[in-house]
Amino acid sequence: MTEIERRLGAPEGAEISLPLDLIVTDDWTTPALLAPLRKLRIRDAAVPVAFVHDHTREPSAYRGADARKVRRLRRVRDAFVRRFGATLIEGRGIQHHVLHGAGLLRPGVRVLANDSHAPTLGAYGALAFAGQPTTVAAALRTGRLPLRVPPTLRVRLTGALPSDRTARDASLALLNRVRDGGPVPRLATGAALEFTGPGLRNLSPEQRAVLANAAPEALAVTAVFVDDATTDTPHRTVPEVELNLAAVRAGLARSGHAADVVPADTLAGTPDDRVFVGTCAGGTEAEIRAFAAAFAPGPDGRIPRAAVPTVVAPASRKVEERLGRDGLLDRLDAAGVRRLPPGCGPCFGFGVGRLRPNEVAVATANRNGVGRMGDPSAQVHLVGGRPAGLAARDGRIPGPEGPPPDACVRAAATCDAPGTDAPRPDAPVPPVSPGRARPPRPRAVPPAAGNVLRLHGPVTTDDLAPSSVPGVGTSNDADPAVLRRLLLHHLAPDLAERDLRGTVVVADHGFGAGSNRASSVRALAVAGVTAVIARGVAPLYAAGARDEGLPVLELHDPRFYAMATPDARVVADARTGAVTLTDATGATHRFAAVPLGPRASAIAEAGGTVQYLLAGGAW
Repeated sequence: MTEIERRLGAPEGAEISLPLDLIVTDDWTTPALLAPLRKLRIRDAAVPVAFVHDHTREPSAYRGADARKVRRLRRVRDAFVRRFGATLIEGRGIQHHVLHGAGLLRPGVRVLANDSHAPTLGAYGALAFAGQPTTVAAALRTGRLPLRVPPTLRVRLTGALPSDRTARDASLALLNRVRDGGPVPRLATGAALEFTGPGLRNLSPEQRAVLANAAPEALAVTAVFVDDATTDTPHRTVPEVELNLAAVRAGLARSGHAADVVPADTLAGTPDDRVFVGTCAGGTEAEIRAFAAAFAPGPDGRIPRAAVPTVVAPASRKVEERLGRDGLLDRLDAAGVRRLPPGCGPCFGFGVGRLRPNEVAVATANRNGVGRMGDPSAQVHLVGGRPAGLAARDGRIPGPEGPPPDACVRAAATCDAPGTDAPRPDAPVPPVSPGRARPPRPRAVPPAAGNVLRLHGPVTTDDLAPSSVPGVGTSNDADPAVLRRLLLHHLAPDLAERDLRGTVVVADHGFGAGSNRASSVRALAVAGVTAVIARGVAPLYAAGARDEGLPVLELHDPRFYAMATPDARVVADARTGAVTLTDATGATHRFAAVPLGPRASAIAEAGGTVQYLLAGGAW
């Protein structure tokens, strides 16, 4: 039995209804809950609710439309908290790093959150899942989460991080490892990441959280940790990858995909225009300390100045306080670094000045899809704290690293500084490959004579519905006209003018990865898309689409994708998985997709979870 099977009490593949202990939502995603809450006529929450205000700051911190939006978000927050008696957590930081200190978590607690990085809570003993808004609304009514017990990918950790490496470096190495040489993280798709091995004892809860935080980028369902005391307990044989923490070197995820990881010096010398340190992946104390090392006083006592505009936003108030006590915040101020209160907004470019055309940013963030932090032509490269510091100080992506300060000299057989844990010179090569199979840039090909909207490459929720497009709107706007204009805006802006009714989306592996964004499903439904067929689908997106009544099927036969041209016509039966394709010559071809389970099929036939529940469907 694997750890996820033990906690869920059922074998892999079983459909279960999981009773929940806590539901978490936040200021940015809650507006998307309002429509399903209203339709379900929910008056009281079936389980305790926490509302974490972590995406936006006070309205006075913004201008114009952003300020008006933040005021609206606060009105929604206040009404929601009153209605459901939610515990309001404000001003403490990002939910995934503050909930454990708010008295709401205990080992084994079952959590559903309205944020894609909810699996981060696995580092603190919780069993945490992310849900799209209709999923969360249904859970508020029922107190339960329907799911299929996922397979397990065991991540065996060995060794200890060198003193000049951070958990963010390790998480980038992990994302590269689960790619297994391919363009996207196929090894972990739809799985529960089970972290185990002797290396666990060398990681703090905060460092474990950074590893667990990579789960959605790995296309995994959740993350669990096998306690150190039971690390060697026999478990059922499952697929396994090993991550030697001692061998981790600085990696860089090239702009466009969070798993396109290469050695950090691959882009050495590339000028950067901005640096951002923060988010739930890179705003921890260790990452900011590693960043600040680049601004240590020189022999003359002077602190170097940042060469480019640089922003630091700690993950939590506690992190900020600890850094302040040690004088590091004063050092950053002296370096000309702009400091923001703890929060999520900069992760998607809200309230910090969006990236301008063709700008290059270096960030410790968790995502770097097209248009994620601003103009779609801008580039966002993801790194750990130390490379981010060098990029900020020097105004360019760092090159090959020499002996780091206060650490072991690589050419020596022993360390100069007693007690350092840097690896020996003959340490094994880290699990960071040169990115042989780089993810192709996503692109959209609209239907021609047929009904196929062909999407090439790993299309994310940022591609499907960008977080914010000036003059159009934002991803949590409920207006169908806005959603229709947001749909694939950065990939094919002219789609807003095309009739897509009756269209079937055909996509590649990794479809729907990224933020928990109801608009990424609803925009397709508003456009009249009837189904999605893909080589591989992010599990959060698949569940959200199920609850919105949009069938999403996985089909693995490569012949189908060769035939699914814009001139083809495709019809899919979600219950049986039967897919019929008629090509431009009129010839008919039949394929077998993975059928939906009984409950998912019933939900699809009902038109979505709201209709299913109102009709008395079993939950």
